[in-house]
Amino acid sequence: MRAVAVIAVIGFHYELPGFSGGFIGVDIFFVISGYVISRLIWSGIQSDSFSFIAFYERRARRLLPALYLMIVVTGIAAWFLAPPDDYRMFYGSAVSTLLFSSNVFFWLQTGYFDLPTLGKVLIHTWSLSVEEQFYLLFPLTTWLWSRLFRDPTSRPSLVLIITGTVALCALDELLIKHSAPAAFYIAPLRAWEFLVGSIAFFMHRWSPIKVETRLVFASTGLVLILVAVAAFRPDTRFPGLHALIPCLGTAFYIIAFNRERGRPRLPLSEIGTFLGRLSYSLYLWHWPVFVLGRAALPLDVATSAFATAALLLCSLLLAYISYVAVERPARERVEWLGLRGSRMIAGAAVILIAVGVHGYAHDGYADRFPQSQARLLRYNAQTTEPFYRTHSCFLQPDDPFATYDFDACLKPAANKRNILLVGDSIAAHYAWGLRKDLPSDAYHLLQLTSAACPPFVELKLETSRNCNDINQLLRDQIKAGGFAAVIISGNWRSHLETYGQPPARRFDRDLNALLAATQEAGVPVLLFGPSIEFPAPLASTLFNYERTHVPVGNALLPLEASFKTDDHLRALARSYPLVQYVSILDTMCSERRCPLKIDAETPIVWDVIHLTPEGSKFVVSQLKPQLDAFLRRLEQPSETRAEDIMAGGSSTAPRNSVPRVQ
Repeated sequence: MRAVAVIAVIGFHYELPGFSGGFIGVDIFFVISGYVISRLIWSGIQSDSFSFIAFYERRARRLLPALYLMIVVTGIAAWFLAPPDDYRMFYGSAVSTLLFSSNVFFWLQTGYFDLPTLGKVLIHTWSLSVEEQFYLLFPLTTWLWSRLFRDPTSRPSLVLIITGTVALCALDELLIKHSAPAAFYIAPLRAWEFLVGSIAFFMHRWSPIKVETRLVFASTGLVLILVAVAAFRPDTRFPGLHALIPCLGTAFYIIAFNRERGRPRLPLSEIGTFLGRLSYSLYLWHWPVFVLGRAALPLDVATSAFATAALLLCSLLLAYISYVAVERPARERVEWLGLRGSRMIAGAAVILIAVGVHGYAHDGYADRFPQSQARLLRYNAQTTEPFYRTHSCFLQPDDPFATYDFDACLKPAANKRNILLVGDSIAAHYAWGLRKDLPSDAYHLLQLTSAACPPFVELKLETSRNCNDINQLLRDQIKAGGFAAVIISGNWRSHLETYGQPPARRFDRDLNALLAATQEAGVPVLLFGPSIEFPAPLASTLFNYERTHVPVGNALLPLEASFKTDDHLRALARSYPLVQYVSILDTMCSERRCPLKIDAETPIVWDVIHLTPEGSKFVVSQLKPQLDAFLRRLEQPSETRAEDIMAGGSSTAPRNSVPRVQ
């Protein structure tokens, strides 16, 4: 089962076909841990030989030496590859990992703009911290439970344990809507998965004896696991009730074989046993190898099947070396060179924590690189907050609707034409440029934007705390009027590809509903097409290229899918007389090549798609002919306005009209 779990996780992280739900491998590990630790503790309690000190020392020798080795090697490799901010985050995550709290660290670091950066090369340790927190509390809880129930398999004991497990699972499910990251990362909300493993241990007296029955239980368990691995997706509501499927599958498999006598020989058992023994070291190494390996390779090579196979082989080799040289000796030997293993582990932890604190305090040693290169990376989700007006006019998915600042964002200005900017983060990244470009004496920009929330008045979205309220407010504002025009923008390429089943039909239906609502209300619309989007984070790609001159393949070319989406929206917009369509890509990109920098130290976008403040001003300045034409039409009488907009309804600039900015 450990082999199944680690293969699922690696398949998911390495983006192998058929492993879209491989993240459930972590849940399998949690159930296995609950089973193993329950068996270990209860065996000791019932034989009066259980020792808290011996338990914690054994866990430390089992987990920490191999973990420390991985952190040290990863830190050395990241020195040569990671930009300053990422290297600083590496040190912060390393310290939190050493303090058994990386799950909390990464929970606090989650956000809508997250990317798989080098700074999160230790993100997979969140599950180890959850397990370690479980190991800290579970022995005491079990010992107290044994004072109440000498036989944990008695009916009252099992009823209470099962009830508690169900209650925690239900709480986990309920919290997903209000704080999905907390439901995912926080140990108390994952405790029910460990308890499923405990229940599997307590069920040993009722476990089947006949081989045929055992195989039925095991097959059922494997089917549940494989269905989850193949059918779940990263956007599946998880953990909560969906996590019950792999957890129950693991429990069924354990129950099938948790009697020693009469275990059948299974196919590929030798391979499964080998990978199961390596599973911990393999789990430790696979993600750093993947992240650092891809960062060291050109993009077109890094994403190839050959590179993936090479990184998998490297992970397996490092895991085997780690297991033979560190993990197994540390488990088998209490002392080494006359020193007790636990003392050596504690000393190593103190040293590593001190190094981590120093690296974090010194900002990831930014002086490793020239200042001009480091400034390429100065923008991130935090530094752009004032420009996007985050948490006031631009809400994050976890922000409650009450966070929206009506006075600052939606209050019309007297004696001016008020223009409402609506959409998701792509709309928000134009706000800075629009506020700078629109004549302040005649126009006032209102902003109603929410991250990952398409501006669709008919949409019901449960993955955001505020999206439904934002779209209801948008619907009300359109009906009420009170503004001269609406500017609509969104991450259209992403929405078109992922929104609904089938995506294009639902996307067209809901965007048509929005445009029809504005048409009915007589509100002129400026519809921005897809924004410039790159296949890899632009700032870090430019940083690495300027530092190493390693070819970057197609990483500096915009996504081809964005141009197809552009054509799709242009055709859709033609049906609405009051809609003027503006193609960002036609205006900004000549022959499928888009500007990369505003100046030597400023990329046009700071991740793969979101504009820097300078990028926002530059793009809006290049859209000035279309914007000016739209504003002139707003000054015309309403009876001639629609006819004039239709005449220029697909307003674009020639593809070669923008100077290349490098």
